[in-house]
Amino acid sequence: MGFSKSDKDPNEGLRLELHRLVDVYCDHHQNEPEGKDQEWLALWELEDGVNEALLNTVDLNYQNDSQDSSPLLPEVRQELRSRLGRSPVIFLEDQDFESRDPRESFSDRVLRCFQRLLGYLLQKWRALLAWLRRAVAAGVRALCGAVEAVWSVFQDFCSFTAWALRFTIQA
Repeated sequence: MGFSKSDKDPNEGLRLELHRLVDVYCDHHQNEPEGKDQEWLALWELEDGVNEALLNTVDLNYQNDSQDSSPLLPEVRQELRSRLGRSPVIFLEDQDFESRDPRESFSDRVLRCFQRLLGYLLQKWRALLAWLRRAVAAGVRALCGAVEAVWSVFQDFCSFTAWALRFTIQA
């Protein structure tokens, strides 16, 4: 996806990239012979492209939310990417791509697999968002705990210093 932090709306760039990926997927079926191997390859390429486009847009939106923020750390990007791992073939298609109902056209099978992939991508991104919310909540709780611990030490220090100053002044 070739747009930068300075672009006005990364989400519009995402829409364009998603349309481009679907066009490539559709073009594949006009130019390739029918067959399950080519279909799985096309689905995986689409899945990888969609995930990468979404991750890039997450990064750009993150950067645009705050002018001071930097791109996502490579470790964060890698963690997100690993949680989005490639979908299992079994999930996309329970049986052989070519062994379905003979009355079902190739186009109908392609559409069915495409819809299953989109459903699976939606599930993975929902799960990623839920994980991220839990991770952020845990991180905020840990940060609050750390601030509370420091605050307690600082309060004790202030109380002791006030007592010591009073004692010194009275002596």
